[in-house]
Amino acid sequence: MKKCFIAILAFLIVFIELSIMAVAHNGGLDELGGHFRNKDCHYLLHEPTALAASAANMEELILLIKKNNSNECKNTLTANKVDLEGFTFKSDSPSTTLPTSGASKESSTSSSESIALGKTYPATLKRCIDGDTAEFLVGGQPYNIRFLYIDTPESTREKEAYGSEAADFTCSFLKQGSITIETDGNTLFDKYDRLLAWVFVDDQLHQEVITETGLVEDFYDYGDYKYEDRIVDAMRYAREKKLGMYAELKSDDSNGDEEAVADSAVKEEGRPSKAESIPTEDVEMKEQNQESDPTDTDKGIPFVVWVLVIGVGLFLIIRKFS
Repeated sequence: MKKCFIAILAFLIVFIELSIMAVAHNGGLDELGGHFRNKDCHYLLHEPTALAASAANMEELILLIKKNNSNECKNTLTANKVDLEGFTFKSDSPSTTLPTSGASKESSTSSSESIALGKTYPATLKRCIDGDTAEFLVGGQPYNIRFLYIDTPESTREKEAYGSEAADFTCSFLKQGSITIETDGNTLFDKYDRLLAWVFVDDQLHQEVITETGLVEDFYDYGDYKYEDRIVDAMRYAREKKLGMYAELKSDDSNGDEEAVADSAVKEEGRPSKAESIPTEDVEMKEQNQESDPTDTDKGIPFVVWVLVIGVGLFLIIRKFS
């Protein structure tokens, strides 16, 4: 009987220690309160901690994730693979004021107030950045402008295929004539404080021309836009003619081009797409929460499993010594 009691006590001690470890593991969450979903290497920020809240923007958050998470997925982590699940950065503001580089807060405010939605403004190229972003002078103030609706391959932080070609095309195109920007949609700025606009060079719409060239891989969606149909048609043209990055499409894929354009998801940086039926970089349709995702391999062991294990263990021990 004494041996039975000792065996049961030892088993209970081991069970308690394992339970404490499971709780400390916090359901598979790292120090930021998130985890990687191994099936697609997306990072889900379920329960943001103070460490996560210390990040002022997406770039800082990604650096913290790479520093505090051991999952190999961190090596390929980009902004479009981070699901904030409603979390916002301290620097995010409902205000439409854009902090312009080299300008005081007062001058920035007055400048942003002069820019309204649905208006056109002459602009001057100040600095090329990549295929879908550039810095312009608008009303004498510098603005980083994110070109509406298109997403080209990365050429700055990452080097993706056709990224440098898209960047070179944009920089060359913007130097070919007079530039006009046109604001559109339901917001002036994105979450990174970049002004959102259509960009014209003389009478040519940059987003349409670069898409027709086959250097646009996905569409971003910040709202409903004036020139959406033109861009979708340009994408269909590039795929049908197998231009740019679509040059390697198989000949038997031609019948599926229209379906392929419709199936690529339109996305907005940092939140789910508004529709599944239009073209997909800056986050995809939000998956179910960690607790209901059967493919999630980072979870902790449910408490009910521990209860079942201890019950079976006690039954076997008592049976052995009885």
